[in-house]
Amino acid sequence: MCILQTVSIIVIKELKEKRGIIMYQTLWNSINKQVKNSHASAAFLAASLIGWTTIGLLAGFLICMIGGMSFVTKITVVLCSGGYTGLIFGFFGGILYLYRSEPRHSTDSAPSQVPTVSQISLNAKTAAR
Repeated sequence: MCILQTVSIIVIKELKEKRGIIMYQTLWNSINKQVKNSHASAAFLAASLIGWTTIGLLAGFLICMIGGMSFVTKITVVLCSGGYTGLIFGFFGGILYLYRSEPRHSTDSAPSQVPTVSQISLNAKTAAR
């Protein structure tokens, strides 16, 4: 587990620097060119998750090749390194990138975002009770 923690710390430092942000930005730009805007975020998260999981699996295989472990331990190391890397850096890192890069909607300009049709039907349902 110490090697995985060390790799995680190194990757977190890389993500904090500009190089990590450029990686997510390059992936986002390429996804945006190929996919509709409505599906871009989902495709970005899927591609990020798959990419980071692959990197984690390769790192797990490398660790297993170097260390002398039993078969069950090797399987555990490979699956944990791939799964945690994909989840933490692929999924959560992608969500944080999208959160930081997407424009925020201000609630000051529009007090109610609910369409009037929904408000009318809601009023009709509560009045019927």
